[in-house]
Amino acid sequence: MRKKRKYSADFKLNLVKEYLSSEKSQTQIAEENDVPPSVFARWVSKYNSSNCNDDVFNTKKGRPVNMISDYSKIPPVVYEAVKINKNTEVSNNEAQLKQELDLYKKILLEKELECRILKDERDMLKKNLKKN
Repeated sequence: MRKKRKYSADFKLNLVKEYLSSEKSQTQIAEENDVPPSVFARWVSKYNSSNCNDDVFNTKKGRPVNMISDYSKIPPVVYEAVKINKNTEVSNNEAQLKQELDLYKKILLEKELECRILKDERDMLKKNLKKN
C-alpha cells in the first residue's frame, strides 16, 4: 500500500494540461509521474467539470479561520441570548465600551458556570448509569 502523498496545485494542473495537450494516456502520464492512475483520473475529471478553470486545484480545505464566516446569517435568537442588540451602532465612547465589556465578561462567566454545572450533572448521570 502506498503512503498517502500530497500534491501541489501547480503539479496537478501541469499534469492535467500535459495530458490534455499530448497523445499520451492518463495511465502513462500517471505512471511516469508516480501518481496513482485513479487519482490522476479524478484530477482530469475535476478540471474538465470546472470548465478548464486553472484555479480549480487552489482550494483550501477545512474550516475557515473565523468560525463565523457571515455574521448576517446569525439568527436574532443568538444575539438575544447574550443580550446584544444586533443593530446597535458602534460607539467610540470609552466609558460605554468599558461598561459593555464588563457586561460581556459577566455574561461569559454565567455561561461558563452553566456549562460546568451541566458537565457535573452529566458526569453524575454517567456514574449512576454505570452503577445500575
